Amino acid sequence: MSVDEQEVAALRERIAADSLTSRRDYLRLAVTMSGGLALGSAVTAAGIFHRHGDGAAPPKLVTAALAPGESVAFSYPGEEDRAVALRMADGTLVAYSSICTHLACAVLWRADRGERGELYCPCHEGVFDPRTGAVTAGPPPRPLPRVLLEERADGIYAVGTLRSGEEA
Repeated sequence: MSVDEQEVAALRERIAADSLTSRRDYLRLAVTMSGGLALGSAVTAAGIFHRHGDGAAPPKLVTAALAPGESVAFSYPGEEDRAVALRMADGTLVAYSSICTHLACAVLWRADRGERGELYCPCHEGVFDPRTGAVTAGPPPRPLPRVLLEERADGIYAVGTLRSGEEA
């Protein structure tokens, strides 16, 4: 072995000895981080992609009473799931998610609009039929998800949800 080869070999040994990360340590770190990212993504996606109609939430008291023409905002099934319950002029009781199916803006009940009123999204002029939740104007691609209500002696309860356009 020549002097140059000996110096190169000694330099490589010194670099290997001084190195804080071996190939095995690097691979172990890469696999652990990849697994952590995959697990974190799955947990995040499960929360983001929760859909109305998935799973059953316990019944929740919405209000003690609702007179014809009135509405009440509430959260169901989770605290972040905004909804609105309406008592139509003829006494029909309905409830929908108050999150627009277009870009998730807030949907408002407007009793002064049209013959029967309307569910209105001010962000992009989306309009929904208050009896069915169907889109009647604007860009929303789907009807509003329904919230199932049950009228009991002590009040009106939210008891379940349906996906957009799904019938009870």
